[in-house]
Amino acid sequence: MSGTMSEAQAELIGHNSPPPDLLLGDALRDQLAEENSQLIARRDELLAAAGRIPPIDSDDVAGRVSDYIKQLTALTKAAESKRTDAKEPYLQGGRNIDGFFKAITDPVARAKTAIERRLTDYLRNKEAQARREREEQERLAREAAETARREAEARARALADEQSLQAAIAAEKAAETASADLVKAAQAAAVKPAELSRTRGDYGAVSSLRTQWVFDEIDRASLDLEALRFHIPADGLEKAVRSFIKAGGRELRGTRIFETTAPPCAE
Repeated sequence: MSGTMSEAQAELIGHNSPPPDLLLGDALRDQLAEENSQLIARRDELLAAAGRIPPIDSDDVAGRVSDYIKQLTALTKAAESKRTDAKEPYLQGGRNIDGFFKAITDPVARAKTAIERRLTDYLRNKEAQARREREEQERLAREAAETARREAEARARALADEQSLQAAIAAEKAAETASADLVKAAQAAAVKPAELSRTRGDYGAVSSLRTQWVFDEIDRASLDLEALRFHIPADGLEKAVRSFIKAGGRELRGTRIFETTAPPCAE
């Protein structure tokens, strides 16, 4: 066996550096608590101070409250930085796991897509051929029904004796039969693509074309937004309104746009 590793094997195995010792559950919580004891103490100190905030009735008190808010903001930023650092090894581990399995699933998905395209082409050709044959059968049945109808009408007009009466009755029955055959042929020609393209494998797999309604390019200028009104999700509407306001819009039917003040930002 060759000692050279293939690119596919290398992609599956990844780099050779060992993963860090990642803790879970109570062990992880205990380690985080130990490493961030100062942040926890600072949190408790600031939260305790919140209960001692006096009524804000002067610029002096407002200034001290702004300082307090600034300390809260600083602690939040410090905790977020610590959180990001602590989480990164776990995120990297997740990325390594994703990469490992994507090296299996991605090429398989590409192969599946390529083969599905070829199978779809075959099924479409099969469906088209079967539909042409059924449409031809319908055409022949229609011609036969029309011929039988004209024959029955001619026989009916030529009634002169008992013999011609029997011929007229036989022609009428032939016309009815031809008409029934036409209905069957029309129904056979109108079946869905799945019926005309279905194939079965030796192991039970069944393949057939599926019909679906799709769309291509969207013309923003002429798209009928009114018809889409109740199909647009609420978050999509909210994004559109925010974009409208950001672009300078101040009046919009269906909502109230107004100016308000944001929470103070202590710097």
